[in-house]
Amino acid sequence: MSRASGIPISQQGQDMRHASPARPRLMREVLHLLRPFWKPILGTTIAGAIGGMAMAWSLSVINEALTVQAPVTGLLAFGALCVISLLGQFAAGIGNSILGQKIIARLRQDICRRILEAPLATVERAKAHRLLAILTGDVEKISEFAHHFAGYAAAFAIVAGCLVYLLHLSPVMLAFALGVVALGGFLNHKGMAMWLDRFEAARSLEDSLQKLFRSVVEGAKELRLNRDRMERLHRHGIVDLTNRIARLNGRAFAIFWAVDVLSLSLIFLIIGVILIIRPFLDIPNEAVTGFIIVMLFARGPVEELAGALPVFSQAQIAFRRISALSAEFSADRGETEGQHGRPAAFGHSIALRGVVHRLEDPATGRVFTLHVPNLDIRAGELVFIVGGNGSGKTTLVKLLLGLSTPASGHLLLDGRPLAQKDLAAYRQLFSAVFADFHLFEELAPRADTVARARVWLRRLDLEGVVDVETGRFSTLDLSTGQRKRLALINAILEDRPILMLDEWAADQDPSYRRLFYHELLPELRALGKTIICVSHDDRYFALADRVIQMDCGRIASLRPGATHDAGHEHTAP
Repeated sequence: MSRASGIPISQQGQDMRHASPARPRLMREVLHLLRPFWKPILGTTIAGAIGGMAMAWSLSVINEALTVQAPVTGLLAFGALCVISLLGQFAAGIGNSILGQKIIARLRQDICRRILEAPLATVERAKAHRLLAILTGDVEKISEFAHHFAGYAAAFAIVAGCLVYLLHLSPVMLAFALGVVALGGFLNHKGMAMWLDRFEAARSLEDSLQKLFRSVVEGAKELRLNRDRMERLHRHGIVDLTNRIARLNGRAFAIFWAVDVLSLSLIFLIIGVILIIRPFLDIPNEAVTGFIIVMLFARGPVEELAGALPVFSQAQIAFRRISALSAEFSADRGETEGQHGRPAAFGHSIALRGVVHRLEDPATGRVFTLHVPNLDIRAGELVFIVGGNGSGKTTLVKLLLGLSTPASGHLLLDGRPLAQKDLAAYRQLFSAVFADFHLFEELAPRADTVARARVWLRRLDLEGVVDVETGRFSTLDLSTGQRKRLALINAILEDRPILMLDEWAADQDPSYRRLFYHELLPELRALGKTIICVSHDDRYFALADRVIQMDCGRIASLRPGATHDAGHEHTAP
């Protein structure tokens, strides 16, 4: 039990998930995004509203000039209103453009931060292609709406100003205009429900398309060796999927344009009706003329607002996706507490006690269970974790590194059970090179990093191939084995007390494999490193202090390396 809370890590995580179900909170996410910018949003909105109102007011001056002799003051008023309108729209346009860029930047930062702070299992469950689709496609849809928001705001202000002017002219004319607005709004509401369904379906297919794009790029070599697979991927994958997306989006836009034309036709229809019934209306000519001018003038802003609806719909769908992701990643935030604090202190051991961890394959429903009743890794040890594929080696490593949370049991540091809030600091004890490692260009920001990096580049025969420039490797365009050597250098330079190496020698040639086992591992252990090495190289098992044999999710044996058959060592490649 944790001394701080008395609750096992697994129980804390379960309680957190039950207390905070991952449900999308769209409005909350929007408010969270916009809250820091409420002052500039208010300022640009007011500027756009003033510009729109001034434009609508200028219609009054124009109408008056058409019906009576315009005095000089009227002409001056018209000029002043034009200047105010232009300045208001300019201020709103510049302000909204800058604001839109800041909002998109914050959105990208916020999504990346949530991904970085989420538990590893949550990130792995979300899948890379889905996350990339959100970071690129969904953010781009919101960006598109944000970039045009200034125009939409100005158009709305003009339409609102026109309605105010009609109220000034004649309440009857305003009633006709509101009737058109109401009927057009009803048509757009019905149409929007129809095109939203199609946009939503198209967006759902974008995740699969992103997955295919990754296959095109990451499987470039394999596809060129298998023409049939390449053709299937292109014709039955990319072509079919992109055509389905195009059809869905095309139908959505067709519905939009049909509704848009129908809505605009209402303007011409109401003008025709007014001209027909004008003799029967007790309304001044000035009011009728003003009404016609306003309706024809407002056609442009109304069209712009109608054109915003598909963009808004796609942005709304994108925000729903982002909101769902945020809710999913926020369902278990307890693990990230204290992550900016100091690394935990490592004294004599890390351990697992009574650990049970389950992994379910979402495709088949098959559950893999790992049982670790009792396991200690002592400071300064060189431990090999061995076993066949699917035996549980990687799962065990993730538990030891604090990357996965067990369903039950405890992770201990120096005999002390760790609470959920301790995991982030605990993980800072480790440097790792995973089998599916990611190689970062930048090195640890220390004063001696460049000098130490060059020593290791020389040691691993990479001098002249790679150099260190401004704290970064000069190139990463290398063979897999060379990239893995760079990853090892990066891990060593981090100066963490525990080093985890997952099948590091698998991509090395025989000379580097022997160098790794006979020289590098002993040297790193002599420097005080605790080393966890996942390996299939049974010829070198005797070099370990202990060998942990995994089989079907259980520790089949745990033996000292020196007792392992050392007779193979002399035949090592």
